[in-house]
Amino acid sequence: MPQIAAFRGVVPEPAKLADAAAGRISLAAGLASGALARDPGRALYRYHQIFAGGGRTVIRKSLLCAIRLVPWADGTVRRHEAVTPAALATALAGLRANRGTFEPIVAGVRDAAGEIERLLRKGEGSAPTFETTTADGVIHRFWRMKDAELLGKLRTYLAPKKLHVLEGADRYEAMLAYQDELAKTQQIAMHSSAAYLPCALVNLDDPALAVAPRHRIVRAADPATATRDAVLAKVGAYFIVEKLAGTAGDAAQLQVALGETVAHQPAFVAVFAGEPDAWKLTLKPDVSPIAEGVAVHRGMQKLDPVVIESMFLARAVPGAAVTTAVDGAAALAQLAAGAHMVLLVRPITVAQLTSVDELGQVLPAGSTAFYPPIASLVGYVVEVDEDLV
Repeated sequence: MPQIAAFRGVVPEPAKLADAAAGRISLAAGLASGALARDPGRALYRYHQIFAGGGRTVIRKSLLCAIRLVPWADGTVRRHEAVTPAALATALAGLRANRGTFEPIVAGVRDAAGEIERLLRKGEGSAPTFETTTADGVIHRFWRMKDAELLGKLRTYLAPKKLHVLEGADRYEAMLAYQDELAKTQQIAMHSSAAYLPCALVNLDDPALAVAPRHRIVRAADPATATRDAVLAKVGAYFIVEKLAGTAGDAAQLQVALGETVAHQPAFVAVFAGEPDAWKLTLKPDVSPIAEGVAVHRGMQKLDPVVIESMFLARAVPGAAVTTAVDGAAALAQLAAGAHMVLLVRPITVAQLTSVDELGQVLPAGSTAFYPPIASLVGYVVEVDEDLV
């Protein structure tokens, strides 16, 4: 794994915690106004997210640190999801405007023995450095840790491990591009903050690390191509099609229907604008995407995002504009705002996504998300002349 480092984080003034967590403060504007302040020295930041899950209280733990940038080809940092040019451009524009970021990537490492937890537990015994609750009810707690011995032990433990980028592959690529831009006008030292990016490091074996679905919202160039009859006529040969009568507006009921899919086949639910019924589509067991001309690694051909992209969207509504939403009800609401079709999907598992990046492959962009999202509460400033080690 790339070397980790402590960094001088940018944190909100106490009265501005809620504004920062809600994304109402940009890094550059917050520093200029005094709403944000840089820590006087380098630190690691222990981060807890406390939320309701499965009828109980869940704590997802991560470590905010800086990690050294390396290209994907290096193999020590891996991704499971493609990056679109639009997402890369947006992330790069944010870096240029702020000379830093409030959005760490989320990355996972294998820590089955719980060694990272053991090393960090001592720092959690004191009161959090700061804490806030976001509008979704999630409690966010941070501890600032400045123990040089702790950092040394973490570096030693993490050195041989691979890093799996779970969220933020676009931000990772943007930071590489930003580093290249800076290097054209000035020399970047090995330990410069421009050679690193902020990362929320999580344990891939943590049961609190839950993948969330990314539902597809489809707007076709020609609405006539996105009607129920037109779509099902194009893809009916590949899918078992089941009518879910009167359920088009009930996201919860549709997710239950998806959970009842048999034989572990790829499946999703299609809801069409103006239709009271929804339609569950399950890939027929005898249909092979590779045999149907899809260029994909054999070990990935029946993952839901691949089937949805290559066997449904590309064939039913080629060229359609597709956006995503994590909340199913919010996705369905887009049908009243001009969307022609919404696909409610299932999340893939952590094991599936890490298998993808270990194969050296990528899923379509927008395939995965994690809940709860990381709060924008510790920023990272890029200063070429500032070393992190």
